[in-house]
Amino acid sequence: MSDAQSVWHLAGGRALTLAGAAEARRLAVQRGRVWLTLSGTADRPAEDCWLAAGDAVALAPGQTAVLEGWPAAEFELLVPPGSAAPGRGLFGGRLFGGGLVGR
Repeated sequence: MSDAQSVWHLAGGRALTLAGAAEARRLAVQRGRVWLTLSGTADRPAEDCWLAAGDAVALAPGQTAVLEGWPAAEFELLVPPGSAAPGRGLFGGRLFGGGLVGR
């Protein structure tokens, strides 16, 4: 696949915030269900939705998403090639030794 790809696991009852990014991204649920809250844009208000395995949603540039697994879930976050700066993680933190460190 030509996109930069990551598979993430959400344990039941855990929430994860995906910070807004400069580029559009695609979030695809691989297993379980996800409760997703998308930040609003200038054209539409914030919204909540449920995604099941096989569902996907496009994240607009700058759009923040909060995800929670119900009960647990796995999802992929697809980013266009060449959009991630070297040494930076998908969540905006610096990568050191394979781990993510906040800003």
